[in-house]
Amino acid sequence: MRPPKLTFGLCVALAVCLSLVSASHAQDAGADYAQLAKELEVRELTTLMFAKYNDANLAKIAAFLEKHPEGPEREKVMYLRAYSIWSLRRYEEAPQAYAALLAEFPKTKFKRLARIREAAAYLFSGQSDKALPRLQSLQEDHPDKPEIYARELAYALSRCGKQKEALRFMDAVEAEMAFGGKERLLPRIKTHFDKIRLIGKPLQAFSVKDHRTGETISPTTLKGKVVLIDFWATWCGPCLAEMPHVAKAHRELSEKGFVVFGVALDEDRSKMERMIAQRNMDWLHHFDGKKWKNELAVAFDVHSIPASLMIDRAGVVRAVNLRGKEVAALASKLLEQK
Repeated sequence: MRPPKLTFGLCVALAVCLSLVSASHAQDAGADYAQLAKELEVRELTTLMFAKYNDANLAKIAAFLEKHPEGPEREKVMYLRAYSIWSLRRYEEAPQAYAALLAEFPKTKFKRLARIREAAAYLFSGQSDKALPRLQSLQEDHPDKPEIYARELAYALSRCGKQKEALRFMDAVEAEMAFGGKERLLPRIKTHFDKIRLIGKPLQAFSVKDHRTGETISPTTLKGKVVLIDFWATWCGPCLAEMPHVAKAHRELSEKGFVVFGVALDEDRSKMERMIAQRNMDWLHHFDGKKWKNELAVAFDVHSIPASLMIDRAGVVRAVNLRGKEVAALASKLLEQK
């Protein structure tokens, strides 16, 4: 039996019904987004959004995305999901969240920032090989704006074994930005470039006392070991997010000759000592209570943390500002070298 043919009147009626249903769903999505934005305390600028981020709010975001698979508000909520994961420093999860936003909304107004953070999250989670092509793609698309990706691209090149290429790139960026009238943006980038330029050079001379034993720590006393010099502070959230990776590397490799030397940029001695005890940070420590004027922070020109240097057995800097699993990976590699 053939199904009845739809008359023009029935087609019009069906179209009206579908339109009403769609309008109802859109209205529901709009109301739900307004409530979500209120609960997350969302602040929206032209190409930026800020919100209160925590696990409970991430669950609310996930519920909205599941309930509303379509609709204009979805773009903002997908950005808020990626932003929240990034802000919680879950760098291993953040690339997928930003990639999902870019895949579903390839022309999103958050496109440039999403691409930068996707690449940076790979870098911060110790996946430089995945960060590098994404940063090079940004360079191709924005050759006149190196300030938005130069720092991360220099690190990625260096960590992927392309140190000479990193040096050429940094020199070119500095010259281009100075010539292009972007001198005011250069100092913050240059402080990272200068750290990368330390790679391949002997560790500079210093002599301090271990906070707990009073024994001297210097390049001479550290020679023969693979050493991570880790600048951190109890008040530094990103430092604490990296600490499990440092502790894991120490726990697995210390008996093979790996040494962690923590430099605490704290003022409160008791707070620093409590954290060392609570987190079982059973390695070398330097503390002088001077915060950014810490003796070694000044000597190594450290203006942001976390910051670190990886030194090989011969006392040569082999990497700087490693993140995530790259700490243990490089330490293991250096320990195998004679």
